[in-house]
Amino acid sequence: MAASDSLVLWVDAFFLSPYAFSSFVALKEKKLPFELRLVPIHEKAQHAADYRDRSLTSRVPTLAHGEFQLSESSAIDEYLEEVFPAPSYAPIYPREPKARARVRQVQAWIRSDLMPVREERSANTMFYERAGEPLSSEGKAAAEKLFRVVDRILPRDAQHLVGGGARRSSESDPGSRERRTRSRRAAGRR
Repeated sequence: MAASDSLVLWVDAFFLSPYAFSSFVALKEKKLPFELRLVPIHEKAQHAADYRDRSLTSRVPTLAHGEFQLSESSAIDEYLEEVFPAPSYAPIYPREPKARARVRQVQAWIRSDLMPVREERSANTMFYERAGEPLSSEGKAAAEKLFRVVDRILPRDAQHLVGGGARRSSESDPGSRERRTRSRRAAGRR
């Protein structure tokens, strides 16, 4: 890759954004060389003029590909899939249209729903500290909804949401049987 086509990914300084993680995983899965830059969003650095000028939405992640800059993880992931296609690069979405649509459906749903779980169990509770309180009734309802959907779309012995060559492993893969069992126990469900 020429220097003029270099890739730079801006992510939050504590690596807590699942959206930044999604784009990070896409770059890693495709084995693309990229520079990682940290944005201390806890200091509101995403609102500083230099970052605001770079990121249309003033959010992380933001990807620069040469002079082109793009924010919002789903747009970044789809851009990487189109600009660095299979078979030259590993696919992150299935090739078959129905399977690809299902992955995108799950991605969009996880990003736009389940707010009580997302608020009560942020990435901070996964990486830095245990949750101090049990899930609220709203949190439990959202967790039940998640388990219900996972049970419906993911066969019991499956390791991935879809087959067909896609290696997408961040948010669109609700998890293996072992991870689902651990999650259910943590939510107080067997």
